[in-house]
Amino acid sequence: MAIDPACCLSGAATLIMSLHLSSSVNAGSYRPDIDGLRALAVLAVVLFHIGVPGFGGGFVGVDIFFVISGFLISGLLRQELLSQGRIDFKAFYARRFRRLGPALLLMVCVVLLLSYFVLLPDDQNKLGREIRGVALLSANLHFLQHAFDYFNSASDLTVMLHTWSLAVEEQYYLAWPFILWGLYRLSGRQPDKVARSLPPLLWLIFAASLAYCLWLSYHETPRAFYLMPTRAWEFAAGALLAITPLPACWKPHAALAGGVGLLLLLGSVLGLNEAMVFPGVIVLLPVLGSVLFLLGGQLNADNPVSRLAARRPWTDIGILSYGFYLWHWPLLALGRYWGLGERSLPRDLLLGGVLALLLAWLSYRYVEQPIRQKKLRAFSTTKATLRSGFAMIVGMWLLGNVAMFLLPRAPWSGHQALLQAKGDAMVMHGNCAMPRDGLPLSPVAQCVEGQRNGPVRLLAWGDSHTDHLMPLYATLAQQQHIAILRRVYHGCPPLPDVTPVGEGKLRTWCTNFSRAVRDELPQLKQQGVSGVLMNVRWNGYAALNKPGENSIAVLAAGQNGLPDSVWDKQVGVAPLDRATSLAVLQQALQRNAAYLQQLGLKLVLVLPEPEMQRSPPECVIRLGAAACNVSRQQAEAERADVVAMLRQVASQAPNVRIWDGFDHFCDATTCYASQNGHIRYQDKNHITASMARSMAADFKPVFDWALQPLAKP
Repeated sequence: MAIDPACCLSGAATLIMSLHLSSSVNAGSYRPDIDGLRALAVLAVVLFHIGVPGFGGGFVGVDIFFVISGFLISGLLRQELLSQGRIDFKAFYARRFRRLGPALLLMVCVVLLLSYFVLLPDDQNKLGREIRGVALLSANLHFLQHAFDYFNSASDLTVMLHTWSLAVEEQYYLAWPFILWGLYRLSGRQPDKVARSLPPLLWLIFAASLAYCLWLSYHETPRAFYLMPTRAWEFAAGALLAITPLPACWKPHAALAGGVGLLLLLGSVLGLNEAMVFPGVIVLLPVLGSVLFLLGGQLNADNPVSRLAARRPWTDIGILSYGFYLWHWPLLALGRYWGLGERSLPRDLLLGGVLALLLAWLSYRYVEQPIRQKKLRAFSTTKATLRSGFAMIVGMWLLGNVAMFLLPRAPWSGHQALLQAKGDAMVMHGNCAMPRDGLPLSPVAQCVEGQRNGPVRLLAWGDSHTDHLMPLYATLAQQQHIAILRRVYHGCPPLPDVTPVGEGKLRTWCTNFSRAVRDELPQLKQQGVSGVLMNVRWNGYAALNKPGENSIAVLAAGQNGLPDSVWDKQVGVAPLDRATSLAVLQQALQRNAAYLQQLGLKLVLVLPEPEMQRSPPECVIRLGAAACNVSRQQAEAERADVVAMLRQVASQAPNVRIWDGFDHFCDATTCYASQNGHIRYQDKNHITASMARSMAADFKPVFDWALQPLAKP
């Protein structure tokens, strides 16, 4: 039955209107318009994550939250410092624990339970690492290292990705009170001096952080997005408003300030999109809009814009905004994971919209409010709250370890068939590493396959597609009683003079690794290596625009240099477009083939295997084999320009031969994800070890050719 998205939204609004919510803030200081602003922020983020059309800039909701936090926290700390001459750090952090900790821990526990039935063991392990990052207040740093691009569709399945913003806020909470206290001490504990010194300090933080944010946005975009120092200026913007005395003559302009602020916020949510460089200059729009909106309410809470924001259901959604934000993303990610990584607007509205809002209300009603009102003994005093808070941190860290180490060892019985298919891969011997910077290469003895104690006669050089053919190589090597040296770095083309570009950064580790292998070639030739086997996902380095893919292109790097910064370049736009990338790959591959010929080495280029639209193990088991196949015409079209490029290289190089296993996967009309009950793929583009071995007889002639010395011209 079709589900009407508008009906879902209407139902959610009706649900909110039926709830009776009240803020925990003291009535005398409560500003309902701020809850209305929170509602705008969380709805923008949630609708953007769900994929509702028209909300392309909804990600700026997080920036709105940062400004609100800076405004509220700085105002409270300044008031406490100037009125009492001190900051009660214990009480401050106890309030933060009560506000953030219990709901977060509840969400983690529920997600961990659901993940046992939804996620496969490897992904449970990843989830555990994410949870440990959450517990250690460093989720943003974890995702900077492992997720890179927040906006890539592959991030849809990263269950705790949304906690990066919580980590940024928590790091702000750790630093800002101590900075204020240090300023107070340096001012001789004199409130007047503090009042005079605080604005210049905030302006300095604002200017330095903004400059750093803008510079990184156009040089290393992910760092600008995830790091707290590049977001500190947004907190500082809210703080400056909180501590700045407002002239009485500004009061008549409250509606103008609030109205312009609201227009800037709506324009940002509706007008921006994820293809733009972000944070970048455009982040100034939602931050300025937030400050102006808050300024309007600060000048006159009775202005029309603030009155509108202070009405239901906006205030109710704002009160639930923390829980709504906590719940919506894991539900979306788990739903999409179960749905083979695909988005579905009706399903996502139900999970990330209606169900998340309901869970937010339940959490608020039965967990957050009783704890914030100190009705539970464990949170009734500051001392008890701090003990409970640290216990929550330790408990969450332990839950992360449960997900990492225990759940994968006792997988759900419903996953057995899936695990069997995904486990059909070659287990590599030794400890052949892929170091973070691409260097140093592991010793040869740790990277040999086939007849491991035999002479090393061939080099298998490439990316993860070289690995998925390794069972084929190893089978033939054992028949010939020889060893094959494996030099593989996943996500890296085996070309010493190009550098892949993706996720806002240069993949210099790829270039480092390939150059180290190139430098090793003369010695390998002297030791008896006669040829190179190269199976590479060339499509993956040519600005491939495919759902769930990290879009990567390549730049020419020269034999020893590296490209300049990519701050002004976007994948998909020249020079990082597909045509240019394919040309760069072809030229680099021609140079590589010529160098191999100069050394007396042969090169076997394996043409790309057909790729599937859905991951076959999950697809076949959940939807049936027929739903997972692709047409031969489509598969041929996807690889056509790559095949033409590889054939052109081979036609000009006497030491190069082509091998194509395409017909092993396809008949005249269809390429099969599974046949005769045997699943052929581990995921969308990596084949199983059984499938690789099944092609050994067909590959043997070109394998034997690579073992023979290269004839001199």
